[in-house]
Amino acid sequence: YRKSEIEYYAMLAKTGVHHYTGNNIELGTACGKYFRVCTLSITDAGDSDIIRSMPSEH
Repeated sequence: YRKSEIEYYAMLAKTGVHHYTGNNIELGTACGKYFRVCTLSITDAGDSDIIRSMPSEH
């Protein structure tokens, strides 16, 4: 339910959605947090390591 809702609103906003292949603890660690992260929104990529670690879409 939540996944399809996020994808729906991303489609309306004409923005991309990336599905992280790890679990929510690993995503939290990738964000530099010591707690679980289920959803992450990047509003300004800037010099983001998370963006660079994402696989390029061809």
